[in-house]
Amino acid sequence: MPPSSPTQPLLGGTRPTYSATPEPTLSTDPSDSVAAATHKKGTSIETFFHIVCITAGTGILQLPYALKEGGWIGALYIVLAGMISSYTGNMLIRCLYCKQGTRLQSYSDVVEAALGRRGKQIVRALKDFNLLGVVGIYIVLAGVNISALLANSTAGVQNVQLWIAAAAMLVWLVVVLAREIHDVFILSVFGTLTTVVTVVIIVWVGICDAARQKEMPPTKLVDAKMLPISLASICFSFGGNLNWPDLEASMESPKLWSRTLSVATAFIAFIYLCVAVIGYGTYGDHVMSPILLSLPQGLSVVTANVMITAHVLLACPILLTAVFIEAERDLGIGAAHHSPYAERIYRALFRTVMMAAVALCALFVSDFAKFVPILGAVAASMVVFVIPVVCYIILYREQRTFTLWEYAWCALIVCVGLMCLVIGTSEAIGNL
Repeated sequence: MPPSSPTQPLLGGTRPTYSATPEPTLSTDPSDSVAAATHKKGTSIETFFHIVCITAGTGILQLPYALKEGGWIGALYIVLAGMISSYTGNMLIRCLYCKQGTRLQSYSDVVEAALGRRGKQIVRALKDFNLLGVVGIYIVLAGVNISALLANSTAGVQNVQLWIAAAAMLVWLVVVLAREIHDVFILSVFGTLTTVVTVVIIVWVGICDAARQKEMPPTKLVDAKMLPISLASICFSFGGNLNWPDLEASMESPKLWSRTLSVATAFIAFIYLCVAVIGYGTYGDHVMSPILLSLPQGLSVVTANVMITAHVLLACPILLTAVFIEAERDLGIGAAHHSPYAERIYRALFRTVMMAAVALCALFVSDFAKFVPILGAVAASMVVFVIPVVCYIILYREQRTFTLWEYAWCALIVCVGLMCLVIGTSEAIGNL
């Protein structure tokens, strides 16, 4: 069942007593009014780029292989996963307004309102460690890619650790200079463009390769045994809910959130389908993961690798905002508590310490890139799929009546999330 229209209640039935698209002008934190007065808000176009940049990352390169695992039915899985991601994203934002006249500030506050303080602590730990871990992996990936790209040249040093450290320094510089997500809008634009360029390269080279083939490689309609693994791989490519509360709060017109998220998710699903269908259709059951390994080596693949490297570096500061903004609020680092100069100093010190910890783990912790996916599988499956559904039903069960089909749709989402939890954790542990 597809998500409902932005102008209707998220789930059918009786309309909730709160506004479905409220402006976040009321808050439980007095510092919010100060921040709102001194900082610009982003447009829906900016939010669109943020959503695409955060969501459509390196996971796009695994999608043709996901179709190989489950068969052509995986194309329908991409549509289903996109619908679920958009649906739970809107659920989460509506949970922010569960209390009439106020807006909860973060994902963690939503969990506390629904599941209590202990639930908040567990979810926040999962959320923060997962995001910091993903940033660490992105930094490692960027360093490895840069070293590989320079391997056959004399233009620079090919030491991997040196380039990992350089990538971490670049991310640190951005997060120290940028205060909030609105300040890194240009990064989202370029991050989205790198993804689009990568998609164009894969599609173009794939079509050209298919035209040269004398016969099409073997494919399958469905592989029942591998269907759950295929669905889990695709669902993980739509993760991003952790950043949605900060993105919605940064909009000058939060009424457009639902529409913006739906359009961005539809765009992401479209480019995912392009890569998955062309990749699997051209190389069939011989396709490799990532898809770049199946493409003819040359300038196009080098360009795609450069785009992917640029994307992960551009995405890191945006991903970190979900951690930094909430932590700085808890630590009292803001205009309501400090002078502008002191605020900048405290913020720079805090973010420097956090980035140093991430960089040290990326450089010196053995099996760092293998351990983080375990936590990621747990966090992504629960935080993206299961928890928004549970919190929404708990917070609104006394305000409205849920129909049978609504419970069925929510149950399907929870089942998908739990399946992703089991499969993702098992595969991550198996790769240790």
